[in-house]
Amino acid sequence: MPAPRLVRLASGSLPERDDDELMALAQAGVREAFAVLVERHAARLVRACSAFVHDPAAGAELAQETWVTIWAQRSQYRPEGKFIVWLITAARNRCRNHVRRHGIARRHAEREATGEPPSADQIDRLLLEERRHRVRDALARLPDTMREALVLRYAEELRYDEMAEVLRVGESTIRSRVHHGLRRLRALLEKHR
Repeated sequence: MPAPRLVRLASGSLPERDDDELMALAQAGVREAFAVLVERHAARLVRACSAFVHDPAAGAELAQETWVTIWAQRSQYRPEGKFIVWLITAARNRCRNHVRRHGIARRHAEREATGEPPSADQIDRLLLEERRHRVRDALARLPDTMREALVLRYAEELRYDEMAEVLRVGESTIRSRVHHGLRRLRALLEKHR
């Protein structure tokens, strides 16, 4: 691909543009338009990657790598109002490759003992973190297909038609995965109370 011709626009007009317009500008070499996309979707992408690999630090790095890939492959994007689907698909693929490459197993961090009695706020935070940990642990025990469906549906809040595009399966299959995934997740959480 030839080097893009860099174009300058009034940056004040960029945040009002939709994702397709910003990608079209990025394809023309407008880095500021791409920066708006990154700013708009960065937190969401980090959350998705972290959920896919069960590791916030690796998730942040994988999200960054996904943005680099999106920039490098921006000419392949087709403006059909589905930028999020394209972005999440690229992130999912990168995360799956990472998991395969590194054989990631769930890592449990040991908590440091301070020796001081915890305050009520610290206890509340610990209880909340423990609940989150139990949910993440239960999610990690689900088959990949169910876990991905639940992450896309509830963490990323994608519609079923968008999920079908990301996962490349029919909507009825997605609905089934979500339904059965929730049942298994609930059973795992009740089992380990």
